Amino acid sequence: MQTTVGRPKDLEKRKHILEAAKKLFLKLGYHGSSMNQIAKEAGVTKLTVYNHFQDKETLFCCAIEATCEKTINASLIRLNANSDFQAHFYQVCELALYIINLPEAIKLEHLLLELAAEQNPLAMQFYNVSHQRMCNVWQDFFEQATQLKFIQANEIEKQINLILSLLLGIRHHEVLLGIQQPPTPEEKHQIISESIELFMMKYKAQPHY
Repeated sequence: MQTTVGRPKDLEKRKHILEAAKKLFLKLGYHGSSMNQIAKEAGVTKLTVYNHFQDKETLFCCAIEATCEKTINASLIRLNANSDFQAHFYQVCELALYIINLPEAIKLEHLLLELAAEQNPLAMQFYNVSHQRMCNVWQDFFEQATQLKFIQANEIEKQINLILSLLLGIRHHEVLLGIQQPPTPEEKHQIISESIELFMMKYKAQPHY
């Protein structure tokens, strides 16, 4: 993805523009935000915005990518033969639920649905820097777990779909619709524990005799 064009950039101004863009895109949506508004919010001229980002689409992609980078910002878990797999599994599930239920993440989901509804190609770029990034964390974790024989070998995509379906369920749709609040810490613990239990019933590695 091309993120900048033109002459050498003032990194501080670029940071302010990105912060302004993130704020306005989340608050007003893609179509509700203009380059003029973003420039005003960032305290720069519209020309300065275009000197850093060639168009609104580029700025949007950069702003969303920066938001997701900050939100996920997860160091990949490294497993070994002596790892407490259940504890690490719980940790990844906890990270996923934490990220998914952040106010910014919920606003991003609404923004993605808005773009998808109009078949805007930006929706796929958005997906790749948000949802796909979290899926990459899961893929790395399950690949390690399979190699170390903590879980059975299977299609990792199916394993990711299963654990996310168990963790989110109908509750997440209700949260997105505003008819439910995100899970409390106690509810998250129950959701994670039950999700891991059901996942392991299907994929736990069988002992070799």
